[in-house]
Amino acid sequence: MADVRIAWITAAGEEREESWPNVERFRLWAAAEGLRLEFTAYAEDEDGEWVVVGKGRVR
Repeated sequence: MADVRIAWITAAGEEREESWPNVERFRLWAAAEGLRLEFTAYAEDEDGEWVVVGKGRVR
């Protein structure tokens, strides 16, 4: 699977977006950093469109 694009908003309202190998690695990193956030993960489909592949929270 190709990298996923993850957009997240911290509890303080900061918005960020980065590429990650997968959602689970992002969640593990965020938890290890002690971050509180909500995220949406996107992946490119075969037509080149970005589609939502996951949403969640890290607390």
